[in-house]
Amino acid sequence: MELNEYTQWFIALSVLCPIITYGFHITSPSKGLNANVEAHTNISREFSSFRFNYLFVYFLITAGDWLQGPYLYALYKSYEFSLTQIATLYVTGFVSSGLIGTFIGSAADKFGRKKFCLLFCILYSITGIIVLSNNYFVLLVGRVLGGISTSLLFSVFESWMVSQHLSKGYPQHLLSSTFSTATFGNGLIAILVGMVANGLVELYGYPAPFLAGIIPFSIAAIIISTTWTENYGVKVNDGDEGNVSVYAAMGLILSNSKITAVGAIQTLFEASMYTFVFFWGPALEQRNIDIEHEIPFGVIFSSFMVCIMIGSQLFKMFHDNWKRDIKSITNTLLLTSTIAMAIAVFTKTSTGLLKGFYIFEVCCGCYFPLISTLRANVIPERLRATIINIFRLPMNAIVVLLLISNFSISTQCGLCCLLLCIGYLWAHVAL
Repeated sequence: MELNEYTQWFIALSVLCPIITYGFHITSPSKGLNANVEAHTNISREFSSFRFNYLFVYFLITAGDWLQGPYLYALYKSYEFSLTQIATLYVTGFVSSGLIGTFIGSAADKFGRKKFCLLFCILYSITGIIVLSNNYFVLLVGRVLGGISTSLLFSVFESWMVSQHLSKGYPQHLLSSTFSTATFGNGLIAILVGMVANGLVELYGYPAPFLAGIIPFSIAAIIISTTWTENYGVKVNDGDEGNVSVYAAMGLILSNSKITAVGAIQTLFEASMYTFVFFWGPALEQRNIDIEHEIPFGVIFSSFMVCIMIGSQLFKMFHDNWKRDIKSITNTLLLTSTIAMAIAVFTKTSTGLLKGFYIFEVCCGCYFPLISTLRANVIPERLRATIINIFRLPMNAIVVLLLISNFSISTQCGLCCLLLCIGYLWAHVAL
């Protein structure tokens, strides 16, 4: 049986990924992370245990997230909501993440990041239960909680880990390795969990993956509550110096050009990335010339996840093995992602479109450990979660504006290309 183009791409990328991973290990000066730690520190076992604990929890929560995310639209559609109603549900999540999430980050710095990691597990589990209702207003409440959960997912876990890493005296350069491993594992988990979610939907219907997501969230909550220690940005009773607030964080962002640059990079890249999530499917449908066969979106999504895994390994190779400075990696990433989106804008074929999308997804895989490393380097500990969530506010605003606009798919793609180009120029000048 002849394989279609999409399956051929998936096989090729799946072969390329372990080759690049192996290439990272054989070009590593230390032949791996543990050897490097043993050569330069006396705390390799303690660090390995700490990193394993964090990554295990991180992979559990991302597994729960991936169980729910892919079927959200299909679930709403099965409840016979209109496209306008479904779009409103999505926009509600982004608005909630942008507005409420900003203050949640400040609260996490004040009252303890461990507590808010546990809060994430609770809130996301509640959203999984809420989808059992087909009442539109109940689902709106669920999207508000989902938006808050998303802000917590992308801020407090990283803030807790970085704080613990530095307080224990582990070498700061090992942070980038932890971030890239987390991204690699996230891509692999997305593929595996996607298969599980598909099976659950076929057996029990669309709500099943949402309920199943409660299991990894519950396990993560147990591990967090029993093995993690609390850490803070600045404690509530630290006087004026500990007056952690959104206003104080904003003042620091505006007065420090490097923090501003990191925020701009995060805003512009992630706005493009989240907008891409909504238009890649319709874009491929518009270019699909084989009208007799449906586009295998599951295969393409799996290919995207393999691309993310490849990107995470490329970051490791450039940053850890070849010792490229973080600014040059950032500039290369943003320029490449701009070119990838430009290919998607100007190409006339589905094959050209796929190439542009795959290159962009590789850039996404490189971006996640890159931006986490940048944030760890420039954001002060006492305001870490607050500032990370402030960065998400303009990003969410841009995504909402693009989602509620009547722009064509090609126009949205072109605007994403423009945002990435601005990000490249900003990083080139200010970082």
